[in-house]
Amino acid sequence: MKLPVPLRPLLALSAVQLLFGAHPVIAKLAFPAFGPGGVALARVLGAAVVLQIVRIVRKEPSLDLRTHLRIGVAAFFGIVSNQLLYIYGLAQTTVTHASLLIVTVPVATLCVAILAGRERASALRVGGIVVALCGAASVVAHRGSLDGGGLTGDLMILANAVAYAIYLVLGRDLVATLSPWTLGAWLFTWGVPMVLIVTGVPTIGEANAYAWMALTFVVLGSTVGTYVLNLVALRTVPASVVAVFVCLQPTIAAALALPLLGETLDTWSVVAGIVTIVGMLLATRG
Repeated sequence: MKLPVPLRPLLALSAVQLLFGAHPVIAKLAFPAFGPGGVALARVLGAAVVLQIVRIVRKEPSLDLRTHLRIGVAAFFGIVSNQLLYIYGLAQTTVTHASLLIVTVPVATLCVAILAGRERASALRVGGIVVALCGAASVVAHRGSLDGGGLTGDLMILANAVAYAIYLVLGRDLVATLSPWTLGAWLFTWGVPMVLIVTGVPTIGEANAYAWMALTFVVLGSTVGTYVLNLVALRTVPASVVAVFVCLQPTIAAALALPLLGETLDTWSVVAGIVTIVGMLLATRG
């Protein structure tokens, strides 16, 4: 039985948030065996291989040098800076804090788009941005008062959001002219050597079956899976709806991190996280 068309993108978005929400928890489980650098490299390399296979099977056309260079610049922000800042930041903070801060991505994207002249600045949007930034600042400041290492990790997560926002604005023209399979394949392929420069060839520790399962999930689930499912959703779902679904990520991450990683979540972080989410919703609806 086929699902009604409007329901398919909503289910795809739900699956994306479930995968993204589980990603930091599962990635942390893989850190002891592969390290943050190993997980980051495996994620980019695995996605490049899978998407290149799809591109070849689909017989996608080749690209000229100028387009490749544009993709390389987009990959620097969207694949390399974004993923390395996130994965190394995650290694120095908690999953719950990382998930609370990652909802600033839509707000950061709106800020970059306004500065680039791609979006208009309304009173509601500016107010939402201010509220979201106050909430995020509260999360980071409270974490810094408890743990200096956690502060560094939180700041890296925020920097990751900015890098991804720049990528989204830069990549908008590429998305409009290129097949998503071609774009995804070459984004991750360009990302491999750049990530390798930072991570080097990782040394694998004692990797048991659970560690390999965690790494497989990160590559196929929270990287390739989310990329494909987002394509299904973004064809018919407006950005405002996508922004609402992003709010599910902290809940999913906390629900998994508390029992699996033994993390705790204090009242201050919960309140500050809610403020951040409310600001994000206001900014993306303006």
